[in-house]
Amino acid sequence: MILLDTHVLVWCATGDTTRMSSARMVQIDAAIIEGQAGVSAATFWEMELLRRKPANRSLRLPPTANLRLRLLSDGLREIAPTGDLMVRAVQLEDEGFHKDPMDRMIVATALQGGFQLATADAQIIGWANHTGRLELFDVQKD
Repeated sequence: MILLDTHVLVWCATGDTTRMSSARMVQIDAAIIEGQAGVSAATFWEMELLRRKPANRSLRLPPTANLRLRLLSDGLREIAPTGDLMVRAVQLEDEGFHKDPMDRMIVATALQGGFQLATADAQIIGWANHTGRLELFDVQKD
């Protein structure tokens, strides 16, 4: 299964192929329909925070509640964080992971589920390449 980082979900929701290859977007769309793509439930929280920032108005994101329902009905899987996952997210700091709590939660979700992580986040990619602990889904690849 492919776990989508928040920015990847935003790019898919807005059809932004300037930051992600159109071939990868098609693959992610297909994975959603097949029930093989998911997000941390906290991703929708982060999306709503992003949508409300005046600096992000140009993203033209639809209301998060509506988008969430549409994506879930299309087949996107929502993975609720457990207490165990939250502890694991904090412990990533012991492995040299940076301090962004949302990134930690997303990476912990991918690790716990054995999912590929679709991200373009340089810090996450660097950590994954350094540790070899996280399988990545390269969103820039054609």
